[in-house]
Amino acid sequence: MIDFLKPKSISPTPQQIASSLRRLGWIGFWLQALLGFIPLLVTITTILFRTRQQQLRVFSFGLWFAIACLAILIFSIYWCFRYTQLANKLESRELRPTKSKVFRDLKLGLVANLGIMTIAVLIALMRVGELTFKMLILPQGSTVIVPNQTTTTMTQGALIAPSNMIAIQAMVNAIAAGLIGTIVALLLLYQIGQHRNPQD
Repeated sequence: MIDFLKPKSISPTPQQIASSLRRLGWIGFWLQALLGFIPLLVTITTILFRTRQQQLRVFSFGLWFAIACLAILIFSIYWCFRYTQLANKLESRELRPTKSKVFRDLKLGLVANLGIMTIAVLIALMRVGELTFKMLILPQGSTVIVPNQTTTTMTQGALIAPSNMIAIQAMVNAIAAGLIGTIVALLLLYQIGQHRNPQD
C-alpha cells in the first residue's frame, strides 16, 4: 500500500488514493467506534447517575474535559467515515475534489485526533495524580473505613475503587482511539503527498 523505504516512489493514481481512503477510513471508523464505547459509557453514566450532593455542584473541571474529549472523538469517528465518502468522489472525474481540499480534510482529521490525545492525557494526569496523592497521604498499613448505606466495610489500605479503574480504562481507550485516527490521517497525508499532478 505505502512504501516508506523507497524515496522516489511512483505517483499513486486517484483510484489508488481512493482505495486507501476507503480502506483506512473504514479501519479508523470501526476501531475508533469500538475504543470509544467505554469513554462514552463512562461519561454518560457519570452525568446521569450523580448523587444529589454532586448535582448541586457545578460539573467538575475534569468532567468538562471528558465531555470535550468525547465530542471530539465522536467528530473524529464521523470524519473517518467521511474519508470513505471522499473516496467515492475521487473515483468520479466530475466530483473529484482538488488535492488542496483533500489535504485540508486530512489535516482537520489529524488536528482533531491530536486534540483527543492531548485532552485525554491531561485528564489521565489529573486523575492518576489525584489517586496517587490519596495513596501517598495514607499511613503505611492503615485501614480505610468506607460507610455504605447498609453496612460499614473495612478494607486494608484500599482507596482505588472499581469505578476508578474503569475511568482510567476509558482514558486509555480515548488515547488509543486518538492514536489510531492520527496514524490513519498521517498515512493518507503521506500518500496524497506522493501524488504528482500539475492540474491539482
